[in-house]
Amino acid sequence: MQIIDFGAIGEYTLALLPYVPITLAISVFATLLGTVIGLAMALIKMARVPVLSQVTAVLVSYLRGTPILVQLLLNVNAVPIAILYLNHQFGTEFSPVALSPFLVAGLTFALNEAAYSSESIRAALSAVDRREIEAAQSLGMTPWQTLRRITIPVASVIAFPTLVNHFIGMLKQSSLAFVVSLVEVTAYAKIIGGRDYRFFEAFLATAIIYWGLTVLVEQIARIVERRLQRPPVGSRRGKRGPVSPGSVSSQQPASEAEAQDRVASHLDDQLRFSRGVSVA
Repeated sequence: MQIIDFGAIGEYTLALLPYVPITLAISVFATLLGTVIGLAMALIKMARVPVLSQVTAVLVSYLRGTPILVQLLLNVNAVPIAILYLNHQFGTEFSPVALSPFLVAGLTFALNEAAYSSESIRAALSAVDRREIEAAQSLGMTPWQTLRRITIPVASVIAFPTLVNHFIGMLKQSSLAFVVSLVEVTAYAKIIGGRDYRFFEAFLATAIIYWGLTVLVEQIARIVERRLQRPPVGSRRGKRGPVSPGSVSSQQPASEAEAQDRVASHLDDQLRFSRGVSVA
């Protein structure tokens, strides 16, 4: 009697590969949307917006204080109830069972991701050098321009390793999507394991796929992180070009002129990064 079928492990691994794009799609969707929502939460908390900051604090407390599996089960049952209520109140005829399981799982994962990433993003935003922000303001940038051109680009470099860890966690967390009837890697592993009564081999093949995806993401993140590394400020000293007449008055303090040059150099770096060119 063969206790472990090693041939079945390879067979199951190949059978699970077509479902990898679904796992990656829901992980990317949830991470990107969760990061955007987390950024909004972080900005609201930092700005201490009345009412919104309190609502955000309660939402974050709920999302971080309840298991993600419970959130999935709650949302998949709450959506049909909400649709039925809307149909009753407004006379619409939306189908309560027509909502995509991918959308339910993706939104649930995104909100959960936002609750955790908001603190990481807030810490990254707070870590941006205040002198760069002041220099941008001295150049006449509006708060929105400063946030878009200075604060967020610098904070994204700082938060990048943490956000990659969040994405890796999301890859593994996506294995819970089967509870809302979304067939991805783990769900199909249960199907083929039950078909052949080889659950050990099926789940071992699943573990191999998730492990491989994690290693691949780590290697890609390491390459991207190296390209995002900003050159030390001291390495750019002495590279200032000739100053056009009237750009910096002779009465202007040297510290302000240096700050302006620093912001100009930073903006140039960000432009080169956006074009995919590594800054030496």
